[in-house]
Amino acid sequence: METDDIRGGIAFAAAEAALAVRFNIPADALIPLLFSLQYGGDWSYASGSVTAISVVEKTTVYDEESRTGYSLEEIYLFMNPVPLHREGTVHRLEKCGGAPARLLVQRPYRVRLGADRVIRMTVHPLKREIRTEELDTTEMAFSGSAAYGIDHELEHLAGREIAGEELQVFRFG
Repeated sequence: METDDIRGGIAFAAAEAALAVRFNIPADALIPLLFSLQYGGDWSYASGSVTAISVVEKTTVYDEESRTGYSLEEIYLFMNPVPLHREGTVHRLEKCGGAPARLLVQRPYRVRLGADRVIRMTVHPLKREIRTEELDTTEMAFSGSAAYGIDHELEHLAGREIAGEELQVFRFG
């Protein structure tokens, strides 16, 4: 590993650590947000005093004329999340962590989530910029993939693992 790479890694880690100070929250509460940034996907975390969920929403901006675009990511961190409303049912395949295979599960299509605080991290790949801000809201609604992710992470916070049917219930046509 080159010296410049090490310096860059240290600077990035310091910027991540500074977020806890900036938002006056326990550093471990940022774990889901930072995992979503570093590894992708939705994450949850629970300790004695705090629970947190991160959920990622992606928007693709595409220019038909130039045939180029980018995916903007918005990562939301919910501090002490509480499910307020679930609506609809979607059947989908999911895999979690070290589980050996995907399962057929049921998730709500829409979820309204409340939280003590909501922090949004916007990742713009073309600008190579990560903007982080606290939102002036304690409730948000999501549908589709983000709603599925929230419901999945709420299961983890409740101490439950994914429950569903094994892939072997499918038949080849």
